[in-house]
Amino acid sequence: MKGDSTDRCKVVAPNAFAYNPMRLNIGSIARNTADRRVMVSPDYVVFHTDPERLLPNYLDHVRHSGLWRSYVGVTGDGSVRVRIYYDQLSRFQLPLPPLPEQKKIAAILTAVDDKLGVISRQIEATQALRQGLMQTLFSRGVDNQDAANWPVVLLQDVAEVRTGVAKGKKGLKDPVELPYLRVANVQDGHIVLTEVKTIEVEASQVERYALRRGDVLMTEGGDFNKLGRGDVWEAQISPCLHQNHVFAVRPDPSKLNSYYLAALAASDYGRQYFLSCAKRTTNLASINSSQLKSFPVLLPPLDEQARIADIVAAANARIEILGTKKAHYQTLKRGLMQKLLTGEWRVKLDSPTGSA
Repeated sequence: MKGDSTDRCKVVAPNAFAYNPMRLNIGSIARNTADRRVMVSPDYVVFHTDPERLLPNYLDHVRHSGLWRSYVGVTGDGSVRVRIYYDQLSRFQLPLPPLPEQKKIAAILTAVDDKLGVISRQIEATQALRQGLMQTLFSRGVDNQDAANWPVVLLQDVAEVRTGVAKGKKGLKDPVELPYLRVANVQDGHIVLTEVKTIEVEASQVERYALRRGDVLMTEGGDFNKLGRGDVWEAQISPCLHQNHVFAVRPDPSKLNSYYLAALAASDYGRQYFLSCAKRTTNLASINSSQLKSFPVLLPPLDEQARIADIVAAANARIEILGTKKAHYQTLKRGLMQKLLTGEWRVKLDSPTGSA
């Protein structure tokens, strides 16, 4: 077929680079790390470094630096589709230490990348394990008993669904400024409090929008995989409000365990329900409070709920530990790149005798 022709495709040799001139600003560039040639679309620009002056793997790290992002950000032509052709890219100036130093810098940064790769794979494996555990727990219970006999009730019958405060209200009477949680703060299985913003609300409305310990926070929408995600609020900040894109579900503790509900909502069972009734666009989905209130809750006895919640919590804790570890190495890498790729830090090179 004519459409299958490769006559116009470009060949990328090992260690050569290929990039899309129309998408370089969003990172559409890669080095061929394979030991064989590959082909790319004729729309791509292909280039290689002078190996006597610039090592490919050193440049590979430079292109992830702030220096590169800054240059690409101010150099391109256009607005939505930013064009950066090679005559513009070739004028990029970068610190160029001797080849042995380039090699060692690249080795240091690659070692950190390798560590990040290991941690990312551990997170993915633990997330898959958690999903598998939840699939089993919500279908067979902790002791491999058939969960088909568990009663199913609407969420509104065992919990109160509370909507949050909207931004941008004008003419507030007796306003107070308080911290509040946004969608960005509510992750799958944990709450992120590294950046908590504030919002003005009328003093008389604080109790209406204030979170309580044990509230289950769920997002209204976003990407398909974020629908219904959330975690249990443990009053890390008090008082603290929540915005209107984050639901606060307040279970009746005599009927429903908060941690069990968070796990059930995040399971395949929960996500299938939310996706079945969500309003969808091309890449996004959202649910409203009525749909959330109608969520069919599998309701085993409270002691069984607690046991299931504990098992899922252990997996969540492992994921959170790994996430913290990953964030540490990401911060370390950013610092190393800033120091090493600007020449602020120079690396010591081993001499033939082993001395520095």
